[in-house]
Amino acid sequence: MDAAQARIYQEEASLFTPDLQLVLLTWATFFALLAVLYKFAWKPILAALDLRERQIRESVEHADKVKEQFERLEVDTQKALVKAETQAREIIAQARKASINAANVIEEKAREEARIILENAQREIRAELEKAKDVLKKESAEFAILIAEKIIEQNLRDKHNREFVDKLIKEI
Repeated sequence: MDAAQARIYQEEASLFTPDLQLVLLTWATFFALLAVLYKFAWKPILAALDLRERQIRESVEHADKVKEQFERLEVDTQKALVKAETQAREIIAQARKASINAANVIEEKAREEARIILENAQREIRAELEKAKDVLKKESAEFAILIAEKIIEQNLRDKHNREFVDKLIKEI
């Protein structure tokens, strides 16, 4: 082997063989860095993680409370809906009864008014009939008198009838 190859072999071997001084300095640097990180970075990181954990826990607890409230609200809403439905049915039933009663009252009033109108019409018809009879009687009497006048006038021209009328007048 020549000298150049021996040097390359030696350099390669030194790369793989640990140097005690280099190992100690690496460990000392690691622990020094670890102490600095522990003092200045580790505590704030842990504090931030603790804070974050507490916030998450509180958020979960708050979400559970909200969920419980929502469930209670949902139950209350269902109860209110059932109650409202029941009240609506009752109101509708009452309205139906009231409308039937109102219809019966209106129908009864209409029958009563029709009866009154019929009675009034019958009364008016009877009154008009009586008036017509009176007028007919009066006209018939006047007509009978007129006919009687004409007959008497005709009969007075007769001598026999004249004597009879004179006799009646004397009797009266």
